[in-house]
Amino acid sequence: MSSEKKRTMRGDDDEGGEYFQFLAFRWDVTKAHQIARTLPIRRLDAEPWFGLLGAIRLNERHVLYADLERPLILVRIREADGAALIIDGWHRLARAQREGVKDLPAVLLDENQELEVRIFGGVKPL
Repeated sequence: MSSEKKRTMRGDDDEGGEYFQFLAFRWDVTKAHQIARTLPIRRLDAEPWFGLLGAIRLNERHVLYADLERPLILVRIREADGAALIIDGWHRLARAQREGVKDLPAVLLDENQELEVRIFGGVKPL
């Protein structure tokens, strides 16, 4: 398994943005942030997620400065029976694990919002 998060330049009519890719799925993190601003911040038990860090490509320098007060963004994926996946916040999660922090702020996008930010992967209705 692998994943990556990148900043990318898009077409001339886009401002560029950030995306997260996991397996054959890709999400627009910039758009996810716009939606997340309108949603309540919850607390996430981070400990169950620590085991997935090995599947995520991390920039070690970024982990050192990751802001643990900034909410993680998770999405519910319809094709995975509504299971959640972090699409923004893996560096924060890694820092939390290293510092023994087990509770992090998070925002959860529902299945419809997930489809809004999904670029490709799975079965996305037209």
